[in-house]
Amino acid sequence: MQNKFQPMLLLTVNNSIGNKKNHLTIKSLCQLFSKSSDFSNIEKYALNTIKTEATQDEISWFSQDYHIPLSKLKHVLSTDLY
Repeated sequence: MQNKFQPMLLLTVNNSIGNKKNHLTIKSLCQLFSKSSDFSNIEKYALNTIKTEATQDEISWFSQDYHIPLSKLKHVLSTDLY
């Protein structure tokens, strides 16, 4: 069992992904918000999950804790994925 802290946003995303091999790490979730296109299928699924299942508080806390500007996060979340 892992004792590492995992942010709620990451837990929300990974809870929705059935195959543990496809689970995101904190690093991969942070990197996801640096991209503007060419998302993999898992990344698209993760972003869609954030859009539909994550709370505003989860998104804000992640933005603050990992120093990702909320404007950047919202921009990636507004991207047309399909």
